[in-house]
Amino acid sequence: MELRESPPGLEPRARGRSSAPRARQAAPAAGAHHPEDRSRISLRPGWAARVLGWLAGRGSDDFSRQASGPAARTRTSTTDPPESDELHGMARRLIDEGRYVFVLLRDAVDQIGEPDARLAWDLVSRQMALIPAGNVPVSLCDGRYASVEVGSFFLDRYAVSNREFQGFVKAGGYESLEIWPAEIWPSVSRFTDRTGQPGPRDWEGGRFPQGKADHPVVGVCWYEAAAYARWVGKRLPTAPEWQKAGGWPEHLSGGECNRYPWGDLFDPKRANLWASGRGGTVPVASFPEGSTPNGIFQMCGNVWEWLADPLDAIPCDPGETFLPWKAMRRISGGAFNTYFPGEAICQFVTGQGELDRRENIGFRCGVSVDQLRPLP
Repeated sequence: MELRESPPGLEPRARGRSSAPRARQAAPAAGAHHPEDRSRISLRPGWAARVLGWLAGRGSDDFSRQASGPAARTRTSTTDPPESDELHGMARRLIDEGRYVFVLLRDAVDQIGEPDARLAWDLVSRQMALIPAGNVPVSLCDGRYASVEVGSFFLDRYAVSNREFQGFVKAGGYESLEIWPAEIWPSVSRFTDRTGQPGPRDWEGGRFPQGKADHPVVGVCWYEAAAYARWVGKRLPTAPEWQKAGGWPEHLSGGECNRYPWGDLFDPKRANLWASGRGGTVPVASFPEGSTPNGIFQMCGNVWEWLADPLDAIPCDPGETFLPWKAMRRISGGAFNTYFPGEAICQFVTGQGELDRRENIGFRCGVSVDQLRPLP
């Protein structure tokens, strides 16, 4: 696989049973080194700025040439200048590819027309849920709790599916170095499927398993999840955000989070854990009865999900301390093979190695409200 830099958003086409670690199973090394603060990698300037630079008319010639295709030739009015045609064409292309958040970025508000913005907002309302700002009592890696202020954000209603991830693969996401942190570049060529093609571990020939288009994508490491999130203009959620979205604290009743999206008592009919008897993943829209009050699916069960936060320690018994022996990231939610329901609550702290590509770990994406143009 050839790795090369290419204009963001215009990437070349690609050529060419285990459960989560429990407290006593994981023990990453004291002082695990992180080359940069990667806990909140989202839109790096070199990635988003070039997209927005093009939208603002300051981009490179590559963008102008690529944006002059058939879609860009549809004018919103007979008097629109050529630049407006190109902006409209690029906006519609991003929307068609499921990358509608780029159209709504606050920095592009003067370049994107209202029709395109309304279309993008419609997709946000159907595919993402708004979580209001507020305090949330968060479980820390050392076992303590802390009240954390969380800003308003949108979170995907569903985990990223194989069908959605296929778009990233076909667009050459594994070859576009701009969406990958520099320290991982030497490893990107190893992120391949069973046949050696770029893609999740258990795919073949760059394609997901037959009949699983709407199942969550699995077999991707933390870096693959983060790269996809950047590609669609989003990011991975943080642990406080996950806990607020999944636990839905109600401040009028004390502000405590529920253990599960539906309440504090486990119900095997509401989540795809071991007790449900499914024995594998199910489509991302399954188990609607286990969704959050605002319609986010499977924050408990089906697959664990990568979070942005590094895992620096794991809570354990008093007087004991377990530290990571390798760089790890937090995961949450439990999976189809999680035996203990208590490991699937939104407060549970565990993690997985950043480069691990497990059959029971997927992800979903989010975006902060303050990054977007004003709500309509």
